[in-house]
Amino acid sequence: MNQDVFTVALVILVFAGILGLMALGWRKRSRSQAGLYDELPTAPGDPGEVVLGPLSGVYIGSTLAGDWNARIARAPLGFRSAGTLTAHTGGLRLDLADATVWIPRADLVHVRRASALANKTVPGGGILVARWQVDGRDGHTVIDSGFRADDKDSYPRWEALRGDAAPSDQPDTTAPDSTSEEKQ
Repeated sequence: MNQDVFTVALVILVFAGILGLMALGWRKRSRSQAGLYDELPTAPGDPGEVVLGPLSGVYIGSTLAGDWNARIARAPLGFRSAGTLTAHTGGLRLDLADATVWIPRADLVHVRRASALANKTVPGGGILVARWQVDGRDGHTVIDSGFRADDKDSYPRWEALRGDAAPSDQPDTTAPDSTSEEKQ
């Protein structure tokens, strides 16, 4: 019986150690990304007419554009959440469980489909990805934010959305045969 107690204690200790290292890594990533953006844009009182949506689903997360694994750890972009996505004439509004993310049309580059983003993979381009830009202490940052909708039949209409932002200087990952997530 002493051997069983020792084994259980060792497993619990190793598990707690792994959880501690994961939390430490997440905090370190969040601190290293402090200069990506000071504050995200806030939703205006009048965002304009509703163009598309609301679309319910799950906010997958956000990454640095062009790298589907470079997950942003800063709140509110760092955590998966149930949410609602709505396109207005002034931009995209993403209502999450504990925050609202506003992507002004002036900062939106484009919307596309992807099979992988923020360490999440799904078949057949099941993630709707908005590429947008934000300014911070480290300069200009281009971000990919992913949303997996309950109703994927509306994706072609969302992909037709174009923002006013200049094309990004990041690698173009919109072509299905050249996406980095498909190659990995």
